[in-house]
Amino acid sequence: MKNITLTIAILFLVGGSMAAQQLGIKGGLNFTNVSSEKDIDLSASNGFHVGLAFESPLLFPLSVGTGIFYTRRGYKSNESGKLGNVSIDYLDIPIDLMFKLKLADLIGAYVSVGPYFSYGLTSKVFDVNGVLENGYNKDEIDLNRLDSGINIGAGIDISNYRFSTAYGISLTDNGADQESRLENRVLKLSIGYFFD
Repeated sequence: MKNITLTIAILFLVGGSMAAQQLGIKGGLNFTNVSSEKDIDLSASNGFHVGLAFESPLLFPLSVGTGIFYTRRGYKSNESGKLGNVSIDYLDIPIDLMFKLKLADLIGAYVSVGPYFSYGLTSKVFDVNGVLENGYNKDEIDLNRLDSGINIGAGIDISNYRFSTAYGISLTDNGADQESRLENRVLKLSIGYFFD
């Protein structure tokens, strides 16, 4: 709960202190997997993200980008007795430092890096019997609701539209497998629109 409160406080401080903040909407596809400490037969799965984006300029050429997103991460299990897609839905808050360049009158580009903080809403993970269950309601799964890590991204702005990509590296054990540390890896492709 402390982490969530701190994240919300940072979001409001960043948002409230910048007069020229822009509001936008953004969504797209996630290509997700996990890294594991042991040899588990896992492969990539697809998800999505959608939500509100905020951007505030600092000293040129720096800006802060943040927002709040509904996002699905997960992986595909190919293990015997546990075949299928594991999916975890999160409320996601990234806080990115952006380095922006103006390429033409209505065209710009940027690179970004920063932390993200996520809170798990619902999940479908395998229990000890190989059945997909909501991991937040099963004591033997002990799924961790909190996820945090680092995003590295880049994008192009054309007028009010933004086309971007980002790679998220989790630094938190999601707890879906008690015998092995599992960390999310997410490639995101996004389209956004920022209002004037």
